[in-house]
Amino acid sequence: MIREEAEKILDEALEKNRAEENRAALEGIKYFRMPTLYATPASGTVVLGQSWAGQSYTGQVISPNQGYCWSIRRLSCNGLGTGTSPDILNVYRNGTQGNPVWQLNGNNWGYSFGPTELLLLPGELLVAASVGSMTATSQVTLTGDAIEVPMAMIGKLVL
Repeated sequence: MIREEAEKILDEALEKNRAEENRAALEGIKYFRMPTLYATPASGTVVLGQSWAGQSYTGQVISPNQGYCWSIRRLSCNGLGTGTSPDILNVYRNGTQGNPVWQLNGNNWGYSFGPTELLLLPGELLVAASVGSMTATSQVTLTGDAIEVPMAMIGKLVL
């Protein structure tokens, strides 16, 4: 009888410990849908997420708060021209200078990413800009899903 009671107590303690470990592993991880970036093309170009010469800036900023990191898991664009020469939208970190981190187009408008393929660190922002002349004339939008973690817990993205 004592052995059965001891086994029961140990089983309950182990189960409680597993539950605490699972809870700790998920602590600080937050899934969210990113705010939508949008703009209407002007003179065959469009820029989302920063000011540009073609149109007044909408004031949208897509960026993690200080102390946090975003793992972008999905990006989708709507409103681009399709066909044999689709409209192209480059995705950048921190502005349109430098190399893009990804490219969307009217035919391939949505992509998903692994946990560390497209990260935004504190102070970085997401910007998208058309490449060449666009055929789209109506509003272009960029949406996505992301996981947010405190920078101190960035390792949780790869566990």
